[in-house]
Amino acid sequence: MSIVGIVAEYNPFHNGHLYHLEQARMATGAEAVVCVMSGNFVQRGEPAIIDKWARAEMALRCGADLVFELPFCFAVRSAYNFALGAVQTLDRTGVVTHICFGAETPDLPLLQQIAFILSEEPEEFRTRLKALLDQGHNYPLARASAVSSYLSYHTRTLDPNQVLTTMMGPNNILAIEYLRALRETKSSIVPVLIPRVGSGYHDTSLTSYASATAIRGAFSDPNWDKLVKPYLPSPSHEILLREIDQGKGPVQEKHLEPVLLALLRRMTASELAAIHDITEGLEHRIKKAARQSNSLIHLKNLVKTKRYNLTRINRILLYVLFNLTKTRAASFDETGPAYLRLLGLSPSGQKILLKIKSKCRILLINRVKTVNKLLSPQSHPVARDMFDLDVLATDIYSLFFAEAQRQGGRDYTVSPIRIR
Repeated sequence: MSIVGIVAEYNPFHNGHLYHLEQARMATGAEAVVCVMSGNFVQRGEPAIIDKWARAEMALRCGADLVFELPFCFAVRSAYNFALGAVQTLDRTGVVTHICFGAETPDLPLLQQIAFILSEEPEEFRTRLKALLDQGHNYPLARASAVSSYLSYHTRTLDPNQVLTTMMGPNNILAIEYLRALRETKSSIVPVLIPRVGSGYHDTSLTSYASATAIRGAFSDPNWDKLVKPYLPSPSHEILLREIDQGKGPVQEKHLEPVLLALLRRMTASELAAIHDITEGLEHRIKKAARQSNSLIHLKNLVKTKRYNLTRINRILLYVLFNLTKTRAASFDETGPAYLRLLGLSPSGQKILLKIKSKCRILLINRVKTVNKLLSPQSHPVARDMFDLDVLATDIYSLFFAEAQRQGGRDYTVSPIRIR
C-alpha cells in the first residue's frame, strides 16, 4: 500500500495544484494523499490570502485525504528549513511512502546530484562558494555557481549553464531541498517528480495553468472574481468567495504595514540583533530604514542588499513580528516538528488517520481537546513554544479580518474540517 505526501501552500488552490495532486496519485498508485500545508503565513514571508482551515478545505474538496499544518517556525523559513520541516512531518506520520513534488526540470538524477553536493559540502565547493560571496554575489546565485563549477568539473558531461539554470528554478530549488532533507534524515520515503506545466512560479499573467502569484495579483482588480474563476477548481472558487463574503480575506502583505513599522521603530538595535537571520550588522540598517520609511515597500528597498534579497527580508520581518529569535529557531531545528496538527480530513483520510495514530512518533492533534496535552506542565517546552507560535500566528492573522471576525484563540476552538 502506498500513501503519497505533498508539501504545499495552496495560496490559493488552483488548477495547477489539482493537476499535481491527480498526477501524484496516479504516478504512485496511492491509496491516499497526505498534504503538509503552511498555516496562515507562507514561505515568501507573507500572510496567506485566506486562512489555513479554508485552504485545507480547498485541498480536501479537490482530492486530498488528510491535511496537516506545517508549524509556523518551519513554514516561514528558508527553502532548506521549510523542506526539512515538511519532510520530517511526513516521515513522522509513520505511513507516508512517497513524496511527490513539482519541478521545472524532469531530470530527477541531476536534482539528486545537486542535493548530494549541498548536503556533503565538499571542500572545493565550499572554497568556491566563499570566494563568490566575498566578491559580493547574493547567496542563491553564489551557491548555484559553486555547484555548477563543481559538477561540470567532476562529471565532464554536464553543461555548467544547465546546472546553473536548474538551480535557479523556483520549484527546482524546493525539489532539491526535499531530496536533501530525505537524505539527511535517512528517510525511506521515495521521491517522485512531476514536471511543472503552465505558467512559471513567479509568472504574473493569467494564462494556461495560472500561478498562485498571478491569481493573488488579480485581487487588485475590481473584477477579480471573474478574472480568477477560470483558473480555480469550482470548490476553490466557492470557498474563496465564501471567505471573502464573511470578511476573512483577501489578507495581503499591506495589512502588515502599520504594525511592522511601529514595532521596528520601537525596538532597539540589540533587540533586532537577537532575531533569527539578522546578521552582519543588518539590525542597524533596519533601524535606520524604519525611521526613514513611510511604507513597508520603502523600508524593504532601503534594507535590501545583494546578500539580503526582498524575499529574505520579508521573512526577517515576520521573524521580528513574531519574535522568532536565533535561540528559539535553533531549538525548533534541533527537535524538528513536535506534533502533527490536523487541519482536515476526508472519509478515506479517517481510515489513514487510524493507522497514523498507531504509528506516528509525535503527538497527534486531531481534535481541539488534544491541545490540552500541549498545555500541561508535562509537555515538552519546545513543543509548547512551537505551538504557541502557531496560535500567535492565527491570532495576529485574524486581526486582518473584518471587525466581527477578529477574535483570538481560534486554534483552541476550530475543529478539523471534515468533508463527506
